[in-house]
Amino acid sequence: MAIHYITENSDLQKLTSNLQGLKEFAIDLEFDRNRYRYGFNMCLMQVYDGTDCYLVDPLSEDLDIQTIFPAIENPEVQKVVFAFGEDLRLLHFLGCFPKNLYDLDAATSLLNYQPASLTNLIKEVLDVEVNSSSQQSNWWKRPLSENQKQYAADDVIYLLDFKGKLNQQAEKHGVLEWIKQENEVFDHLDYSNEDHNNLIKEKDKKDLTVFEWFIYRRLMDFFDEKARELNKPMYHLASKKVVSDLARNPKKVYSWKQTKGVYGGIKNENFKSQLQSVIDTAIHEAEEQGLSTTRKAGDTMTGEEYRAMRKEQNRINDLKNKLLSPIQDRLVTDFGKHAKSFILPNRLTKEIITGETELMPDYKAKLLRRYAEELELDLSDYV
Repeated sequence: MAIHYITENSDLQKLTSNLQGLKEFAIDLEFDRNRYRYGFNMCLMQVYDGTDCYLVDPLSEDLDIQTIFPAIENPEVQKVVFAFGEDLRLLHFLGCFPKNLYDLDAATSLLNYQPASLTNLIKEVLDVEVNSSSQQSNWWKRPLSENQKQYAADDVIYLLDFKGKLNQQAEKHGVLEWIKQENEVFDHLDYSNEDHNNLIKEKDKKDLTVFEWFIYRRLMDFFDEKARELNKPMYHLASKKVVSDLARNPKKVYSWKQTKGVYGGIKNENFKSQLQSVIDTAIHEAEEQGLSTTRKAGDTMTGEEYRAMRKEQNRINDLKNKLLSPIQDRLVTDFGKHAKSFILPNRLTKEIITGETELMPDYKAKLLRRYAEELELDLSDYV
């Protein structure tokens, strides 16, 4: 097997044409998500056609990665992948919507394999030792090392054989159709409008007041903008603690140049002046809106609302324990605990009770109804 490193669009066009005529190929991505650069960036695409491996460099100035998108979107050609969730989000972000995926992660889960890395699963299923030493390396940096190239190739060259082995096991255990239904769900997902930076979290509120939380969010937007301009992850500029401290005590901006944990490139008078302006504007807006300086930002519910929320949570938990826990026990007995955690995880039990299930494969609904009948449970209002 040869490994080809593609940096020219003419070579990518040839590869794309070849892939369009195949029954299947394996694909994986290496990306950087706010680690070495700002944002969500593809650093490498690996493709294995069953004979050779192709490492496509999307950072090459002589290559347009969109050239290969039609092959990835072709529903007539199956793309074999492993744990492709983040890769799928990146492709959707770039305007590519893959069709006919076969995710080996779903297959191993339904076959009751313990959750593990691809390296460990390849060892268990194919008895092949794979090098994983480059997993956490900087995929943005060029040139790539030979070790990186081999690691990247190893991520795809075993996937087709892996699929063959799993399909044999799936047919034996009667879950081949289940795997097919799980993979069909990918065709209906759309992550194109997701915020892939998603810097501000609910947990950031901590002990901030409503007033301070308003300032914090304004400051986070400002630092995010500067991070984009400098093409650096925001945390390279300043930690969330620095931002939170400024929201709590805006006067700390006066000693900005002495602040610890801040990127040296923004420890200057010009940045300090911009930061001061953002803080002053945020304080003025918060005062105009009459935001509380004492009520905690996390205290969004009244006592009555909190009691109602707890009552609903108790109702849901009672129904889960009464109707779905017995089915989970049967799933463990019939398919194993790892398969149970995939087929009917606790998250899904809550969604079933609250009527919030989306894109649940048909086999799961049929399985639930079958077990409900056998166990004399009334699930008619839920599935």
